[in-house]
Amino acid sequence: MNIESQIRTLARSIHYQNIYKTAKEINVDFFENKTNFSGLQSLFLFWLSIYDSLYQDLARKEWKYLDEKVINSDVRCDAFLYWRSQIREQEMLKHKQEQKADKFKFKKPGKVSTFDVDFSG
Repeated sequence: MNIESQIRTLARSIHYQNIYKTAKEINVDFFENKTNFSGLQSLFLFWLSIYDSLYQDLARKEWKYLDEKVINSDVRCDAFLYWRSQIREQEMLKHKQEQKADKFKFKKPGKVSTFDVDFSG
């Protein structure tokens, strides 16, 4: 088992998830050092936040394909995270296109524009 897999196993455990949530709620430092985290500490914090997010999504039943099997498997979890990022990217692109289309909507009939000029004389 490689080091990242071991870190992920710890990060998704209920024990460390509870410590992480408590540390966030009462603003307690997770490590003895308050700054200059090592690479392993940063990686652990990263996966703690990812699994915290996944557990919250699971509780809200936000995603059809998210379940305990996904959270407990590194491969399934990575696949789910990639799939979710693609869905969110598509939603963002669609939203941007809708905003762009809203800018080019025609004005309502009968509305006078400041550019209307009377050339009648």
